[in-house]
Amino acid sequence: MNIGFGCIWLKDKKRTRSHTAYSLFKSLQELDDANVYDLDASLKGSELFFHKLSNIIAYQGKLKSKYNFSKRYLKSLEENLLHKIQKIKDIDAIIETADIGVIKEIPFYLFQDLSIDVLIKHFQEYNHPVPGWEIFNLDDLYKRKERQMRVYAQCAGVFAESKWLAHSLVEDTGISPEKVHVVDLGINVKPELTYHSFDEKNKQVKTIFFIGRDFFRKGGHLVVEAFKLLRKNYSKKCKLIIAGPKSWPLTGRIPEGVHYIGDASWENIRKYFQTSDVFCMPSYFEGGYAIVFPEALSFGIPCIGRNIQGMSEIIKPGTNGYLLNSDSIDELAELIIKVIEDDKMKSGVERMSKSYQDYYSWDRVASDMVKIIKKDKCKMS
Repeated sequence: MNIGFGCIWLKDKKRTRSHTAYSLFKSLQELDDANVYDLDASLKGSELFFHKLSNIIAYQGKLKSKYNFSKRYLKSLEENLLHKIQKIKDIDAIIETADIGVIKEIPFYLFQDLSIDVLIKHFQEYNHPVPGWEIFNLDDLYKRKERQMRVYAQCAGVFAESKWLAHSLVEDTGISPEKVHVVDLGINVKPELTYHSFDEKNKQVKTIFFIGRDFFRKGGHLVVEAFKLLRKNYSKKCKLIIAGPKSWPLTGRIPEGVHYIGDASWENIRKYFQTSDVFCMPSYFEGGYAIVFPEALSFGIPCIGRNIQGMSEIIKPGTNGYLLNSDSIDELAELIIKVIEDDKMKSGVERMSKSYQDYYSWDRVASDMVKIIKKDKCKMS
């Protein structure tokens, strides 16, 4: 089977969509029953600069660009994709890592962690945009939705990164359930062949781990405050590892017991996963679900997330972690203590770590996608 892979690649391909696009692309290429072609739709150089410059706005004292919602930019992406397709013969199906455009005569599928309807619904419910999307108002979102709906109407299917998103695509957007397929995600940071078990970890100091470049959206400030409370009131010695932000995101000095490691490499992330007792990231918003949770579980680490969106699909309270129901620092500190004190939970997560590694695998995701595409092709025949 010949499959085209449509993507808006970043300059560093591996970092596109937080590494998910590249990981999926490589796993598709490794399948025995698929030939995969790179359909790079991205704009480069002066062309991309023109679109960014043409859509600049002032936002909170800074210049920002709405170029990625611009009709001209989106049309250019679609034209790029179609141009790449014309160069390749006999493509059976195409996977787009975003709603890049409509492709006629070839079945195409969208791989998505988010929809415009999700952004609109959040804006209407909370009277403010999703964190990270602040420069776009409701009018922008509705205009962008018109184009996305055109792509949804013509696509053969949507590969949703979570059950939560799949439900929204059906109930909020109105896509036929037969066209929506939950494939979940694969992990990018994998355990080595051997890693420290809980029995081997330093029992004198309990380690809490947080990762999030978008520090405030990921709830990093809550984790720091909860940790300060633990240092004051909890009998056991703890330390907090903060990874992600390029510079320390809070005002004042780094609190005692906090180890800030910045925008760490996968090698460093792996090292801290191997020695942590709790992974804590009470994110305010995750389109699909944060891939870092299955990564932590694959290292045998219980997780604390927030009781919203796809996080509740992965974290089962009392089994492999807990879910925060509010912004209460006291509640978050109590959940951290519950995980630290629960040796049965920790050993259970460790026993399940191989199962998490097997399911949250890009090879499994790629294989599932191709099976669905083949099944649909048989139906059309």
